[in-house]
Amino acid sequence: MSLNEFKTSFFGGTRQNRFLITGNFPTAANNQQNQNNNPVSGTQYLHVRSTLIPTLQTSTVSYDYFGRKYHYPGEKLYSTWSVSVMDDNPNLVASQNNLWRQFQNWHNNINNHQTNLTIFESNENAYKVSWTVRHLDLNGGVLKTFILNGLWPRSINEVSFNMARPNVINTFNVVFVYDTLSILGVTDQNITR
Repeated sequence: MSLNEFKTSFFGGTRQNRFLITGNFPTAANNQQNQNNNPVSGTQYLHVRSTLIPTLQTSTVSYDYFGRKYHYPGEKLYSTWSVSVMDDNPNLVASQNNLWRQFQNWHNNINNHQTNLTIFESNENAYKVSWTVRHLDLNGGVLKTFILNGLWPRSINEVSFNMARPNVINTFNVVFVYDTLSILGVTDQNITR
């Protein structure tokens, strides 16, 4: 294939740095009062530095028959979903918009550090939400849309401090589990896996 043939058959590719993540925190976490006595509410644009779409995998069920193995699709398997979040300065942004605090509230509301109780006991699924990941083109148009349904944070990883790196914005990782993944706009149908 010549360079001109490649250029006419390749349409520029997509970029890793063009994505948008939106979602809200669960109602019980939103009703936690912050320092200014204002509840957190509404859909937010999350300051995520990096993420990925989790691996989609179907397990294999195998049977032996006359010296051969026959393979059939089994259960759908989901890997965890991880995001790297930029740590905002809580003194410069509204307290209810500080993502580290919101993740900590959400995690603590699922299982309180001191009491070992949950505030979600009246509705066991109230701690789950759906978040949307959009892959964008160079002009901000949506190329792909993924919705992670039944999402909740399994772990909030460490925040690192290092005096040798004075000009680096701090980040922390959050690892989620979720129930299903919806992919919008594939073969003119919405696919839920």
